[in-house]
Amino acid sequence: MSVASAEIQATFCATLFDEFARSGLRHVVVCPGSRSTPLALAAASSDLALHVRLDERSAGFFALGLARATGQAVPIVVTSGTAVAELSAAVIEASLDRVPLIVLSADRPIELHQRGSAQTITQAGCFDRHAVFSIDVQAPAAMDATQWRPLASRLVLESSGVSGTRGVAHVNLGLVEPLATPAGIMPEGRRDGGAWLRATPLGPERRTLQDLAARRILILGGGAFDDAAIASLVSSTTMPILADPRSGARRFGAASVICAADAIVRSPRSRRELQPDQILIVGGPPASKELSLWIEACAQDGTSLITVGPDGPSRFPWAVSVEHRKVATLNHAVALISGDPTPVDEAFSHLWQEAERIVQGALHDICQEDSWSEPAVVRALSQHLGDDEVLVASSSMPIRDLEWFGGPCQALVASNRGANGIDGVVSTAFGMAAAGKSVTCLVGDLAFLYDVSALIDGITHEQRARIVVLDNRGGGIFSFLPQRRSVGHETFEQLFGTPPQVDIARVAQGFGLSVTEVTSGDSFAHALAKPIEGLEVLVCRLPDRDHNVIVHDEIHRRIIERLG
Repeated sequence: MSVASAEIQATFCATLFDEFARSGLRHVVVCPGSRSTPLALAAASSDLALHVRLDERSAGFFALGLARATGQAVPIVVTSGTAVAELSAAVIEASLDRVPLIVLSADRPIELHQRGSAQTITQAGCFDRHAVFSIDVQAPAAMDATQWRPLASRLVLESSGVSGTRGVAHVNLGLVEPLATPAGIMPEGRRDGGAWLRATPLGPERRTLQDLAARRILILGGGAFDDAAIASLVSSTTMPILADPRSGARRFGAASVICAADAIVRSPRSRRELQPDQILIVGGPPASKELSLWIEACAQDGTSLITVGPDGPSRFPWAVSVEHRKVATLNHAVALISGDPTPVDEAFSHLWQEAERIVQGALHDICQEDSWSEPAVVRALSQHLGDDEVLVASSSMPIRDLEWFGGPCQALVASNRGANGIDGVVSTAFGMAAAGKSVTCLVGDLAFLYDVSALIDGITHEQRARIVVLDNRGGGIFSFLPQRRSVGHETFEQLFGTPPQVDIARVAQGFGLSVTEVTSGDSFAHALAKPIEGLEVLVCRLPDRDHNVIVHDEIHRRIIERLG
């Protein structure tokens, strides 16, 4: 390749990042590599804040955390070969949970494919089943310069959901040597300094949902809600709002917000008395299996189900009849519900509020009696954090305990509930910390170890993150599953319990981190009371996994007893 063509290639890459900045993006994540040099140099020279992460799998979730925290697409640059494959888990999570990411993968030129060249795999279209947009540009230097800005701008728009739902936009770029050539003069952007392509959502003609029942409830799941929309919703209605921790509604002390839905619907009496005529569903599906089964049972018994938002059957594949009312965004869905004038059955709402009061009172008493259990620790953490903090909860047991027992929580709650995996939880938390948030990451011991490579890069000195590790010596959720009773103890421990062979505290100390080990509710409260400084780890040495099952069962039994 000629030096002149290499300059065009470098200028193409610089134009991409200039257009990203014009589109309002603020961050970029880069993983080290040779073939990606033109992209990395362009990213470093742009107006975007640069974050360099060594491990691509961790970097993918770091970018996802940044995108969750900012609500904006985050470009991530990787080199050719298996580096691209390492992003798969984060791409799948972003796709399923509607988080905007832009993957820029450097590729070897087409003439080096299928001939044994190093770091050369089939990358074009590798994320097609999960990306909202994917394009292969094998020769950027041959691409007409008038198309450079439209391509960059389209990547932003597509990842942000212009064609449907938000998710991952992937551009695969065949880059050729020399790779470190300086960029030339970029083609001009819009004269007003803004994005080349723009998408302006127009308001709907219909201002109400219509056909709503007075005896109705709202299941509010996780999603891209802003505080203003949620604040307006909870203050404008007395309709029971069954609020997932990720919805943001638990941050507001409104009587309409129900935090204990899982516990309430376990009571046979509540299941009968609190069945609505209509269930509205906005955002992601609940983590609670009990709540999902109750929703289906209600539908089979005549309750109408209505989802409102940009998603349809792909996110709510229930076997019962559901009406999907499609609107552009989740915030739009919340606004429609907030503004609907249909009266609410106040007596019915009061029944839900009374059930919530009973459950929260029971949880308070139980956790006062036994402050050193996983439910008690999660509840204490949830109620300790302030409204300027973020709580990142691992999938598996932490997010479930938070949903079931956490109660009102002023902090913003995030969790990777797209694919529900335990991979990348610490990296996601670090990404949110990189956006300027004070972050607490709640993980089990296995999830912590599974993402231990995140500790290699850690966070910068001005950022703040605390990792709370629930150390119950293995995979706690499996003890709640039928495998615990149907498989012999040794086999169960080998295949499912999988107790770690290393000590969590020593692993963290090996990375030079400040580690505090706590063994009681009082010592945990004392540790939480200290302000977060830099990156620190709290290791909670909790009772074993079988004891945790007993605790959960006892909590559920006592709550059902109080509810009647």
